[in-house]
Amino acid sequence: MNRSQLIAIGTAAGAAALVPRGLRAAGPVELKVSFFPGASAWPMYMGIESGIFARAGLSVTLVPTPNSADLFAKLDSGTYDIAHTSADNPIAYDMAGAGTANHDFVSFFGVDDGMQRLVAKKGIHTIEELRGKTVAVDAMTTGYAFALRETLSVNDLNYNDVTWVSAGGTAQRYLSLTQEKFDATLITPPYDYQANEQGFVTLGKVTDFIGPYQGIAGVARRAWLVANRATAIAYVRAYRASLVEVAQNRAAAIPLFIKHNDGLSIKAAEKSYEAAFRKGIGFHRDAALNLKGMQTILALRAKYAPPGAGADPLPYMETSIVTASA
Repeated sequence: MNRSQLIAIGTAAGAAALVPRGLRAAGPVELKVSFFPGASAWPMYMGIESGIFARAGLSVTLVPTPNSADLFAKLDSGTYDIAHTSADNPIAYDMAGAGTANHDFVSFFGVDDGMQRLVAKKGIHTIEELRGKTVAVDAMTTGYAFALRETLSVNDLNYNDVTWVSAGGTAQRYLSLTQEKFDATLITPPYDYQANEQGFVTLGKVTDFIGPYQGIAGVARRAWLVANRATAIAYVRAYRASLVEVAQNRAAAIPLFIKHNDGLSIKAAEKSYEAAFRKGIGFHRDAALNLKGMQTILALRAKYAPPGAGADPLPYMETSIVTASA
């Protein structure tokens, strides 16, 4: 989709450009999309409230998830159509047999690089000081657990040098961290900045330690993508147009984000915006999956959860939807 089409999203011509031919004669397609709250949800908030999804022929309902296990159980059952979740998760849940068929879950577009920060409670100022402490993840064999293990490893901390606990999704871990139920965890904007305002310390950004990483991705069942290809294309087009709108309309994006994050300060929202939209980091502007980032996921899985899922990321990616949506 070129720049002139994106600028025209508010016009009839722009709306038509978002809608695949197969959907134009039908009424709005209802989609239930599950997600982890945080900065990665920014385009979805914008797409719904600005009418971009509606003009694409889609009626999108967002459903926040408490954790990855709940999300994938409901994605598997068809309760959700699409999920915005760590690109590692569909690999993990397929390997665990949670899918309806081998590799039934698949990532079909890229959202961001994870935007994960390691944040510790007051008084801890270096990763080395986590030795003997307790760190939290969503689940030990999914999501960002391996990214955190590698972050600790490159800082000379082994698995047994800390105590590990599973503490749910990002919002849940942020709340538990501020209650000092553990010593450190990975969280994303705006939660890291909210924690900083309360005296908690950011020890570093994960990609600074482990390199390219595919963080949040759009995930669905392969069978759903086959049966709903036109809908998936419309969704990616509208998502990308929504992302452009957030990037180009900061004045509207900041209050929108505050609206969806109770108690968020303007300063934390502005810092989250900078982290998400600074050139070269945060959101993938083209919504493509990062091949090197997917390779990092598989390399970490091979290192920390052998036998791994193999070195080739293509079985876990469906790239044709993004290509068709361009």
